[in-house]
Amino acid sequence: MTGAGELIIGLDAGTSVIKAVAFDTAGRQVAVAARPNVYDQRPGGVAEQDMARTWTTAAEVLRLLGEEVPDLPRRTAALAVTGQGDGTWLIDEKGEPVAPGWLWLDSRAAGIVDELERSGARRAAWRYTGCGLNACQQNAHLLWLRRHQPETLARAATAFHCKDWLHLQLTGVRATDRSEGT
Repeated sequence: MTGAGELIIGLDAGTSVIKAVAFDTAGRQVAVAARPNVYDQRPGGVAEQDMARTWTTAAEVLRLLGEEVPDLPRRTAALAVTGQGDGTWLIDEKGEPVAPGWLWLDSRAAGIVDELERSGARRAAWRYTGCGLNACQQNAHLLWLRRHQPETLARAATAFHCKDWLHLQLTGVRATDRSEGT
C-alpha cells in the first residue's frame, strides 16, 4: 500500500494475539484492534496453526481497526506486516496451504538438530547461511518433513514464515525478507 495518507498500519500475528495498530506519522498510536490467536499443541512436540484461520483473524482485526478509524483506507500511507518468528508455513503452486503452519515452538525436529550438531554441521550451516541450528527453524523443519512426511513436502512450492503468508494474502505476492531467506 502506498498512498498519500497520514497513517501507518502495523499488522502483527503473534503467537497469542493477532493485532493491528494505526500510528500517525509522528509515531503516536491512533487505534488498535486485536483478537486471540489459536494454535494446537499435541504430544511429540507438535505445535501447529491453521493457516486459513490465521488469515481470517488477521483480516478481521484489520476490519475492526477500520471501524475505529474513519476513512482508514484513504488515510493509510503504508501497511507493515510482522509475525511470530521462525516456523514453517508451506503453500502449493496455487498459494494454498498444504499443511498446518508449524510454529516456532514446534520441537519435532529436535532429534535432527542433535544429529546435525554431532556431525559438525553447525559450523557449515553458520558459514553458509549466517544462522545456527535450532529445532524451531525452517531448515530443521524441512529436514524432518523430508524424512517423515515427504508427501507433504512434495506438494509444497514455497516455504514461508507466518508474516510471509499474511503478505501473500494481502498482496498476492510470494516474498520474504533477506534475513528469512537464510
